[in-house]
Amino acid sequence: MKRLFIVLALSFCVLVPVTKAETPAAALDTVLVSWRSLSLTQGDYEAALRGIPEVDRFTFQLNQRRISELLNSMLLTRTLAAEARQSGLDKDPLVQREMALAAERVLATRRLETFEKSIKVPNMVASAEERYHVKPEEFRTPERVRASHVLVEAKTRSHEEAHARAEEIRSKALGGADFAKLASEFSDDPSAKGNQGDLGFFARGRMAKPFEDAAFAMEKPGDISPVVKTQFGYHVILLHEKQPAGQRPFAEVKDELVAQMTKTYIEKEKAKYAEAIVSDKSIVMNTAALDKLKKELPKASATPAAAKAGTPAPGK
Repeated sequence: MKRLFIVLALSFCVLVPVTKAETPAAALDTVLVSWRSLSLTQGDYEAALRGIPEVDRFTFQLNQRRISELLNSMLLTRTLAAEARQSGLDKDPLVQREMALAAERVLATRRLETFEKSIKVPNMVASAEERYHVKPEEFRTPERVRASHVLVEAKTRSHEEAHARAEEIRSKALGGADFAKLASEFSDDPSAKGNQGDLGFFARGRMAKPFEDAAFAMEKPGDISPVVKTQFGYHVILLHEKQPAGQRPFAEVKDELVAQMTKTYIEKEKAKYAEAIVSDKSIVMNTAALDKLKKELPKASATPAAAKAGTPAPGK
């Protein structure tokens, strides 16, 4: 079977996303895989793809390993299902009902998809602008700084040694040494090898309090902090940029807000549709039969040890 999928993988190297509208009916019967008396067709493959969220399907089809794994899983399922039929499992009344329920789940999912596409979403721009003005606090940006640091840990050295090393690094930085190179060479922060100590922008509440206080206390790009002690060790901090708190303009948040409100509207409409079904007044519950579905816990009895010894169970 492994050899089969090596050959199969080559046939999918130029695979592109396929939608129902793009696939001719005849192409759905094209056999992709043959195994014993079984086969998987293009239609089988596309049906399986529908189990993957639509937004992820294109990316999925760019990954040959995932395609092969999906086909392997499909072939395994088909083989086991064939064996189940041969052994008569498909004649079991409960199995038949399970299969019917599985079919209904698929149909229900597709029905919800078509219902969602039929929803007429109103223009949300005016509502988005109203929300923007009613709740402006949601669109305020906090004061932020962008900073780099060099960390000197005190795990493998004494605190005195770590502090002295940090002071030495600070002196180099004040003397004009390239801070990124200092971080790459001396920092004990594992991420420094990749980011040269640059932490990017951060607001208050993201860093250890002493580190945060030192970073926000600096005013001008290029300022270097005194050595700062935190639970992680000793830091030397370089300020790159400081951004004051502000209000994001509506033009900047409009698309984000409209998308968010559109999604909420659609989810509410789907919930209303489902609620109308399950709360229909014509639904009749067989309460007597429903009551019998509830299982009862076995009544407490003497423990085996207590019964054997002829003593009452605990609590008796």
